[in-house]
Amino acid sequence: MPTAPRRNVPAVSRRVVVASLVGTVVLAVGAFVLSFASLTDLAVMAGINATLAWIWPLIVDGLIVVATMSIVALAAHGRRALWYPWALLAGGALVSVAANALHAILAADGVVPAVVSALVASVPPVVLLAVTHLSVELVQRSAEPVPTSKGRRTRAATAPEQSGALDRVTAQRTAIPGTVAPADGEPLPAAA
Repeated sequence: MPTAPRRNVPAVSRRVVVASLVGTVVLAVGAFVLSFASLTDLAVMAGINATLAWIWPLIVDGLIVVATMSIVALAAHGRRALWYPWALLAGGALVSVAANALHAILAADGVVPAVVSALVASVPPVVLLAVTHLSVELVQRSAEPVPTSKGRRTRAATAPEQSGALDRVTAQRTAIPGTVAPADGEPLPAAA
């Protein structure tokens, strides 16, 4: 929920914001390149074919990016909509950090236990399942009305247009100016 702007607080300098964003991009690229190298090497050490090993870090670190974008997209939908993307972000970050640390340990002696190979091999299908579910959540939430500060519910501004039955449900749930759309759990009005 947005907070009221503070009075007598100067705006942040545009130069500071631009410099911070440029710094963030530089740091993110550097972190991704180093993580990519470690995770690719770990994947090879764990038995993933060397020509395909580059995909493993994209899956692990890509989950972090997708979950973060989903958190931003679902911010207006409340805590209930945010728990899953936050859980994926935490899980993806945990796997990435642990795998990078594990790589450093294993690279020192070159021996990869079978359990580590099994864990590395299990990450892609788990991430596929998780991201597919997250996509379903995003599509469902994009069709839901979003509460406004005046108590009315309006359709999410960034929602992709759906067709068929989903359009009818969305149309029924979208507030008509001057009215309040049904809240979650309330019956929808009959279609005309």
